[in-house]
Amino acid sequence: MPLARARRVAELVALRLTLPSRVARQPLDTLLASLTPTPACVPISARAVKSLKRDVLRTEGALRLLPWLPSTCLYRALARYTILRRTGEDATFVMGLGPKGVQDDGHAWVEIAGEPFEERGDISQYAVTFRYPPSITSVEVS
Repeated sequence: MPLARARRVAELVALRLTLPSRVARQPLDTLLASLTPTPACVPISARAVKSLKRDVLRTEGALRLLPWLPSTCLYRALARYTILRRTGEDATFVMGLGPKGVQDDGHAWVEIAGEPFEERGDISQYAVTFRYPPSITSVEVS
């Protein structure tokens, strides 16, 4: 495995190991700000994105074997967001509620250019409740 890929896998493992305690100690927007690199990284090639996706999915699969490590969509999305941002992708962390509102399960995922990153299910049913970085919308004042 090339050194850059090994570093990325090690970084993903380290993130997943530390995220549960960080989530417990910090408000989500503060945590996401600390996970977002500044200045933005240089974008990677399409070939590198394919390699990144493979590394992320394989590492997540391996981490599922650790029964004491939480493997919820929140932790996966936070780790994916961080890795994607650090490799130059303009990723967005998103959370939403299912069609039954607060009586339904929520979900967290990552989007790149408005498209879900490696989501297996249909997320169109979720109403977005949180987005980071926040999207800027214009407001008309009359």
